[in-house]
Amino acid sequence: MRATALLCIVSLGCGEEAVSRKPTVVSQTAELRPTDTNSNLMWRYLATDTVESTSVDGGAFKVHFTRAGPNAVPMGDADDSGVPDFAERVEETYEAVGALYHGPLGYRRPLSDATLSANGGDGRFDVYLLDFARSADGAFRVDQCPSVDRCIGSVVQENDFVSYGYPSALIATRILGSHEYFHAVQAAYDNGQNVVISEGTAVWATERFDPSTRDFENFIGGYLTRPDRSIDSPPPGPVPDFAYGSAIFFKFLTERHDDALLRKLWEHLENGQGDPLEPADQANPTWVIQLDALLKRDYQSSFAEEFAEFARWNLYLGDAADPAQAWADARLYPQVTMTSVTAPYRLEASRVFYASTQYYFVPAAGRATMTAALVDSELTTGDDLDGMVLWVAARKGNRNTEVVKVTAGQTVDVTNGIFIAAVTNTNRGANGASLSQRPGLCIGAPDEVAACVSALGGVVDAGVDAGSRAPVDAGMEVDAGVLEPTPPAGCGCGMGSAPMLFFTLAFAVGRRRRS
Repeated sequence: MRATALLCIVSLGCGEEAVSRKPTVVSQTAELRPTDTNSNLMWRYLATDTVESTSVDGGAFKVHFTRAGPNAVPMGDADDSGVPDFAERVEETYEAVGALYHGPLGYRRPLSDATLSANGGDGRFDVYLLDFARSADGAFRVDQCPSVDRCIGSVVQENDFVSYGYPSALIATRILGSHEYFHAVQAAYDNGQNVVISEGTAVWATERFDPSTRDFENFIGGYLTRPDRSIDSPPPGPVPDFAYGSAIFFKFLTERHDDALLRKLWEHLENGQGDPLEPADQANPTWVIQLDALLKRDYQSSFAEEFAEFARWNLYLGDAADPAQAWADARLYPQVTMTSVTAPYRLEASRVFYASTQYYFVPAAGRATMTAALVDSELTTGDDLDGMVLWVAARKGNRNTEVVKVTAGQTVDVTNGIFIAAVTNTNRGANGASLSQRPGLCIGAPDEVAACVSALGGVVDAGVDAGSRAPVDAGMEVDAGVLEPTPPAGCGCGMGSAPMLFFTLAFAVGRRRRS
């Protein structure tokens, strides 16, 4: 469901604004469907409705609709088939979505509902067109889970999209069909997964099906405005735009490697199917742990290495796009939010969550070269540099002229430009716990950074390892994944004459969606 900031109910937007959805699938009493007019389901047909259905010969989907009353679909029938064109277009869209997901992408089909008493008449996947009265626009509903976290369900979808903000009913159907049906696909593996991978990969699936919908581009600001938050820990609240926006990370993985990576990941998320190389959480696999195991096994990489590279790619967004260095279509993406600071800059002990990045935007102010350094904080007992990665960049005319990983005091030429530092934490404890790190941070000209490091009682880090794994230290803070970090000073604010780097909250106003 679309929201403004963290509100559940909003005024509707228009055009190509982002679409917001509820964070999870909708569970219901076993074997109840919208055709049960005596049920207490939120969306159901009226007792006076005559419900019909349409499908194609040999197809895998059946679309249910009515011709009269508030749940009626548009009655246009240009092909004189006797079935409203809208219902036919919905059915055709789902067939096209299924052909992609179960053909080239190789995903399982949803579990059949043939054994249910309320199954729409047969074992085909059911889509019910209903009036959501602008409270939402679609949902995947769970009927029954025959095995642990593997569930049967159906989709309920808006019947006409009148007064919704979609450019057209066809585009709305292509977005809804590809997104909600992917939830049904997910339920064939593990219906109880974290909302980030559930919603993030569903937004990715829509992009993979039809990138022209701009659904992906409209959503990723939900993550890019909060890169300082752990990728697997969405903010509290009913509408986690962060979770939908995390689709940018999953697109990064497939763009950098291949589409099969996400399918393999979902295969590992089925209960009891976790990679044996990662004993933690095999009974209910954790997606970050399983992704790490998958990357090590099939891609000669790791979650830490990929997340560090993801932080670098996010320096090439919007006007800074460079397809030779990162995203193919980043010119269409919003910039990542950065904290504006003035050099020389010193932070005694920042708090950097696991699998998060803090970006700093620093005017050169006459300096010719600049650098940054992380310092093991004297305020903690653990090694605050373990798993930390530091990228620095020079930006001129909104384009990156240099992007360098700092391993031994490397500098960049910022003459007539801007300096950027990206501080990333890839450290995960030996027991699978997500660990915060508290390094000191110094930014400035080389001599300023050297003085800052000395003042913090450290030495310039001679090289960090994104793949290192430290045991949990008794004095190290363990993230529970529920704390909201305090926004860093300057985050999301204007910077005077500096280039515009921040994506506004405009992405949060628009059409309504229920996941």
